[in-house]
Amino acid sequence: MRKSVSLKLLSAPESNHKMVKNIKLDVLTFSLNFAHSDLSGYNVCPFAKRLIKPSKNSANLSNCSDLCVGYRGGAQRYPAVMKSRIRKTKMYFENRSLFMRWLISDIEKAIDFALEHGKIVSFRLNAYSDIKWENIPVTFNNIQYNNLFEIFPDIIFYDYSKNPSRKHPKQYSTTYSYYGNEDGFNSAKNSGRNIAVVFEELPADRKFRGLKVVDGDQTDLRTPENDGSGVIVGLKFKGSKKGLAEGIKEGFVIPRA
Repeated sequence: MRKSVSLKLLSAPESNHKMVKNIKLDVLTFSLNFAHSDLSGYNVCPFAKRLIKPSKNSANLSNCSDLCVGYRGGAQRYPAVMKSRIRKTKMYFENRSLFMRWLISDIEKAIDFALEHGKIVSFRLNAYSDIKWENIPVTFNNIQYNNLFEIFPDIIFYDYSKNPSRKHPKQYSTTYSYYGNEDGFNSAKNSGRNIAVVFEELPADRKFRGLKVVDGDQTDLRTPENDGSGVIVGLKFKGSKKGLAEGIKEGFVIPRA
């Protein structure tokens, strides 16, 4: 299979160590990689404390910006990677119409590429951000749509989100990302959403607070068809001992039982 397709905004499946795991399911996942938190000057993570400009009323915000995987991998080794993410983020806020045209074009190219190779295509538009794409209107072929999903109703989109009350089309799956906020956890649980929880080690009995725990590190495909519904998506903490200690202290990481 040809390993790449020319895209302006989206990143190819093999460029992310998590999304590359979906290929074994015959699923190609293309991602949109913004600069996380407010590194670009624009905050794309409203439920997390900012890194540059202090957050107001930050008591219930996550400290995940300091531990974000967006710092690792290519962004850590190659400064040009983060510069590219910052350019994309600024373009999204400063030239929305052109950004959306490019994004739609990339999605169409990715769909064609997947079809060419007999694969299922999927998209993760919040690789390192938490934007409510269901609320972003877009014009395509001179027609106004409420969001991208109306243009691509049969295509799989999925994301993690720290927003416990997302309401969006069925083909867009969002898994609530627990960070120690109990109100958010209970809200997501009561609505039947899947909940991602970071553990020092996954529970031996594969249970957490009465819910089944599935191994979310096997693939990145966060859809009910892959994970099931109303489950805990267990993710093992990956980072330094210092980061682990901080994560446990903040309630972001569940310690070993």
